[in-house]
Amino acid sequence: MNKRRLIFFAIFGLYHLFVFFFVIFVESRKDLSDLLSLYNQLKLFKYGALLGLILLLIDVVWNFIENKAYKREHETLRLENNTLKAKVYDLQQKPSVKETPASGK
Repeated sequence: MNKRRLIFFAIFGLYHLFVFFFVIFVESRKDLSDLLSLYNQLKLFKYGALLGLILLLIDVVWNFIENKAYKREHETLRLENNTLKAKVYDLQQKPSVKETPASGK
């Protein structure tokens, strides 16, 4: 995973954690009269933040799986390339071996 994507995941994850804990804190303090009108919609906000965390986790896991598959495929192609190079080298070496001349002439 490159550094830019890792930084993005870290910031995005911290944002969602902050939102999730903030909503839980506001839900626990029902005595706030200013936020009483928003209290009914806090559950949607909390579930939205939780959904964002789940999607972030899925994306991180998916990225690790893709990287693992990419590395496996890259290793397979590298081995195949080395095998083909060895075959070409062997084919080039065979004609350079001198044959013994026939002694009958």
